[in-house]
Amino acid sequence: MKKLALIIVFSCLITLALQAQVFTEISTYAPVITGSGAANLATTADFWSIWANPAGLSRLSAISSGLSFCKPYSQSFSQYYLAGVAVPLNARWGTLALSYYGSEVNYAGSQLTSERALQFSQALFLQRDIISSLAVGYSLNVYFIDYGKSAGVSGDGSDGIELGNAIEWGLNLGLQASLHERIWVGLMVRNLNNPSLGSALSAMPLPKSLAVGVGYEPYDGLKTNLVLSQAIGDYPLQIRGGLEYTIYSWLKLRAGAISNPNQLAMGFGLQRWPLQFDYAFLSHPALPETHQFSLGFQLNPRAK
Repeated sequence: MKKLALIIVFSCLITLALQAQVFTEISTYAPVITGSGAANLATTADFWSIWANPAGLSRLSAISSGLSFCKPYSQSFSQYYLAGVAVPLNARWGTLALSYYGSEVNYAGSQLTSERALQFSQALFLQRDIISSLAVGYSLNVYFIDYGKSAGVSGDGSDGIELGNAIEWGLNLGLQASLHERIWVGLMVRNLNNPSLGSALSAMPLPKSLAVGVGYEPYDGLKTNLVLSQAIGDYPLQIRGGLEYTIYSWLKLRAGAISNPNQLAMGFGLQRWPLQFDYAFLSHPALPETHQFSLGFQLNPRAK
């Protein structure tokens, strides 16, 4: 049964890769992800796995929640935020999570666009022993987009006409495998079901991507990662690399780099049970830098 499930999962991944966007495509969702160059797909194992690779939720050992906020490239007219909660249950049901993503663009007091997404995620182990492990995770996403108003006669949208809104759903799928908890491999597919907003000639596909990552932990406390990510369509291959180093039980340092466009990232995490604060800095070759902040909460972990 486990082998059949694995074959089905890999078949879905290959199908997506052979297929040829309106909702914003983001890889740097939160500081824990961004700080290490959005490359922790293979080794992610905390609440923020919801956005990095849902399969990583399988390793969660305590009820966890988080809230993240960001103004991309320090622009006052745009912002996005994340919130959610994850609950580990048992071997049969794994970990369940419910989360929310929101983004909006405002100008002169008028909202130009608004994007929202509700996510239900689940992750569980297909196989796990002292030598190796294999976990699978998925996220069911309900997308909402509001196009705001047209510019109108005034040009600022105050007297424009409503451009309407749309709703669609998408499926994200992730895999995560490890060998001796040192060598890691991960895969992540976004919008596997090929969703689109609109109909007929006005239909616009939502962003789809396939990412493959590897990770290596030479010793406890140091994680190194490399990811190859390809957005489906006429887009260049993106390479992401990064590391996370746990200096003390309460302090983590992160650094990474991203190609296409070329960006540098760094950040840190502070944790004093049950609270965790994370910060990340992300550069850009043409635009101002991005600063991200998040606050997490975790109940007393239990063995898993």
